[in-house]
Amino acid sequence: MKKYFLSALFFISVLISNVYFGQNHISNSSSVIKENLDYPFGTLVKLKVEIVDGTDLKLKAMEGRYLINIIEVNDIPVDKPFIMEFIDDSGEFPTEDFSLYKKLYKIEAEHDFSLDDIKKMQKDYVGKTFIVLAYETGKFVGIPNESDYVRKKVNLPRLMRQDVSFQFKNYIVIDSKLKY
Repeated sequence: MKKYFLSALFFISVLISNVYFGQNHISNSSSVIKENLDYPFGTLVKLKVEIVDGTDLKLKAMEGRYLINIIEVNDIPVDKPFIMEFIDDSGEFPTEDFSLYKKLYKIEAEHDFSLDDIKKMQKDYVGKTFIVLAYETGKFVGIPNESDYVRKKVNLPRLMRQDVSFQFKNYIVIDSKLKY
C-alpha cells in the first residue's frame, strides 16, 4: 500500500512541476505556434500550389515577391485556399523579381525592371499551378518588446524602431517539383 502511495505522490509532484515550471505561465501573450497545413512542422507533403504576385496583395512588404496559394494538400482540396510565403530549395521557383529574371534569362539582372518588364517575365509564372513536395516550418521575426525590468531598470535611450512586432511566421520550404 505504501509503495502505491509513494508512486502516486511522485506522479502528482512531477505533474505539478511540469505544469508550473514547464511553460511560461506568466506570459502575457496568447499566441500559439500552430501549423497552417494541419501536418506537424517538417512533414514532407504533396501540395498543389498556384504562384501569386505579392504586389497584388497591396502590402508594401510583399511587393516584388512571389508567394504560393495552397490549393491541395496530399491530393485533398483545402476548404479555403490560403497564401503563404515560401523558400525554394528545388531551384525551380523564384521568390522575387530578380531571381525570376535570372531563371528566365540565365544571367543576373543589371538594372531595375519597368512594369512592362515585370509583367512580361510573370506571364509564364504567376497564376500557374504546380505540384510540389514541400514542408511547413517557421521562425521568429520582428523586434521583441522590452520587459518591465528593462523599461524600469536599464537606462537606454528610447529608439523608434520600424519593424514588425515580435511574432512567429510560418512559411513553406519547397523541396522539389513533381510532374503534373
